[in-house]
Amino acid sequence: MYVGQSVKRKEDLKFITGTGRYIDDIEIPGNLYIAILRSNVAHAKLKKVDYSDALKLKGVYGVITGLTIPFENRPRNFPMAKDEILYMGQPIAAVLANDRYTAADALDYITFDYEELPAVIDPEEAMSNKVKAIEDKDNVIYKKVYSGGNPEEAYEKSEVKIEEKIVISRVYASAMEPRGLVVDFQQGRLTVYASTQSPHYMRSYLLSAFGDKVSDIRVIQADVGGAFGSKLFPHPEDLIATYAAITYRKPVKLINTRRDDMFSTYHSRDQIFKVKVGASKDGRINAIIADLIIDLGAGWHGTYLADIAATLITGPYDIRNAKVNVYGVLTNKTPLDQYRGAGRPEAAFAYERIMDIVANELGIDPVEIRKRNLIQSTPYTNPFGLKYDSGDYKALLTKAENIYREMEQRAQELRKQGRRVGVGISFYIEQNNFGPWESASVRLLSNGKVEVIIGAAPHGQGAETGIAQIVADELGIDVDDVIVTWGDTDKISNAFGTYGSRSLTLAGNAALLAARKLKENIMKVAAAFMKADVEELQYKDGKVINPKSGQVMALKEIARKATANLGGVWRYKAEPTLEATASFGLDNYTFPYGSHIAMVEVTEEGLVKVLDYVAIDDIGLVVNPMLAEAQVHGGVIQGFGEAVLEEIVYDKQGNLLTSTFADYLIPTAVEAFNMKWLYMEIGKSNAPLPAKGIGEGATIGAPPAIISAIEKAIGKRITRIPVKMEELSL
Repeated sequence: MYVGQSVKRKEDLKFITGTGRYIDDIEIPGNLYIAILRSNVAHAKLKKVDYSDALKLKGVYGVITGLTIPFENRPRNFPMAKDEILYMGQPIAAVLANDRYTAADALDYITFDYEELPAVIDPEEAMSNKVKAIEDKDNVIYKKVYSGGNPEEAYEKSEVKIEEKIVISRVYASAMEPRGLVVDFQQGRLTVYASTQSPHYMRSYLLSAFGDKVSDIRVIQADVGGAFGSKLFPHPEDLIATYAAITYRKPVKLINTRRDDMFSTYHSRDQIFKVKVGASKDGRINAIIADLIIDLGAGWHGTYLADIAATLITGPYDIRNAKVNVYGVLTNKTPLDQYRGAGRPEAAFAYERIMDIVANELGIDPVEIRKRNLIQSTPYTNPFGLKYDSGDYKALLTKAENIYREMEQRAQELRKQGRRVGVGISFYIEQNNFGPWESASVRLLSNGKVEVIIGAAPHGQGAETGIAQIVADELGIDVDDVIVTWGDTDKISNAFGTYGSRSLTLAGNAALLAARKLKENIMKVAAAFMKADVEELQYKDGKVINPKSGQVMALKEIARKATANLGGVWRYKAEPTLEATASFGLDNYTFPYGSHIAMVEVTEEGLVKVLDYVAIDDIGLVVNPMLAEAQVHGGVIQGFGEAVLEEIVYDKQGNLLTSTFADYLIPTAVEAFNMKWLYMEIGKSNAPLPAKGIGEGATIGAPPAIISAIEKAIGKRITRIPVKMEELSL
């Protein structure tokens, strides 16, 4: 059995040998290069764009300005500014040239006239609507109320009332590879090579924009150098490059520079929680009432992130009375959308800060207050109707408590030496498998190997290995005989992609069901070859066996016999169908849960050093512990970055001050630390393969655990991330 084993990643050889094929490695003979002129102001009336001098430059093929395409939840000035500039970095013009250097140089020859308008930067100030941020729209573009139980009454009757403002700052996904795409227009059909998380979704939104200009669109996913949610949704550059290829009837290539990417790739997080918490003196939380303000920037396609955060505000705790007023606010900033965790880290930081603040106010141990409020059994329906599926929260918290107590003992000894050391704990719940379904096809090839084509679009998670393990077990074959492919809309007709910790649960189960169908087809073909009834045969270890006759046919022999006779006829009743397709979806989300425990030291200068770290998860069936642990390691480091380093900063005029990695700090090997991952397999999903997903859990559990530890180390309450060095220094 391969499932449950730490099989080494199948996908790594090409990357460690330098033979990966990323988007910038793809060249089509004669392709033009696109460079984007971006706005250097945050808000203005755009009066005129003059590119006449750029066209005189040798090698310049054309210039595009004023391109607007109606698009859901985007402003009128999308994908380019036509009459109003909405944020710094918004595309003003696109140059097409014979090489990328000429294209970039030509930007210096383009001028644009504008009348600057007041920039709206602070989301709380924006709610007053004194100055409009986007095309005279109401700055509060989105409002929604989530309510369950009797929150106002429960709050008023509470013995303890606490009000606090909790802030999660704006971040940039910082994928190693900036976004890019290559678009080829041939005989009415577009072929798009892209660094994307969902080729099928990209095909869908490009067809919605250009379906009247092309006969079809094929999207092929190149190797992707990281994404974390940032390469899923439509960006202006996708539409500009596609429009250019159609208009000029030439292949085009657009690759963001890092600075381009930091200006244009949708930012994330940026939520403010103004919470009122009602509790009993024994630490039981009776009610949470919150205003949730999400800074959407210059678009409103990210409102769902606030919805997710709002509906998870009670977390893994049995809090029956809750209300969240959601306000989606427009500002003159780069638009906002998802980043690893997508609403769940924001919620977890809020509810875990609430737990620690109430514990501190009442003098209750942080583990004890979580025990008193923890959900005692599942399934459990939270105040907003989310049905937590399965698990034993108490058992996991007990396991976490033992680690916390041991770390706290060590921390006490270090504090006796005068060092500022603290231990923090978080307990979180995750909502996974946003879908609604995924597809897979499984084929027996003529050489006896098995090809699996999945609709998911992995890009570093290790799904190729995990799905190969699943199919290898089902067919009883060597995992090296399973070839997993993905990322081409011509290979599988309908699919969704990789996001929301869904790949192994949805695509893995689709592959499992397709493999079972394939096995049935193989049995029918083998029965025809053996001149036997299917019911007489057995399938074991990649072979079809006839117990009566003792005849055995391996998959390779069945495939060879079915495909070898080029000029013959098919004399059998069974159809020679050596492939099968299946789709799989769940009627509910899955809800993994876990706990993180961190011991940190804060130096006199305000540097944060993680001395010890343990994460514990229950994610249902763990297909490959090594893959899962790798996801946790990366997620914890990213969570550390959010807690103490990473923040997108604008000044009051809307200038982006953090447009390079010299200003926007991300964790490096210097800041990295050792960690340990433990797991349970109690809370399984209702899928045939009862996994739940692990891709985003660590970014949910890490920030609150690290901040709790820092708070104890310095003895000051922290309600905003990232925490600044100047706030921590002596």
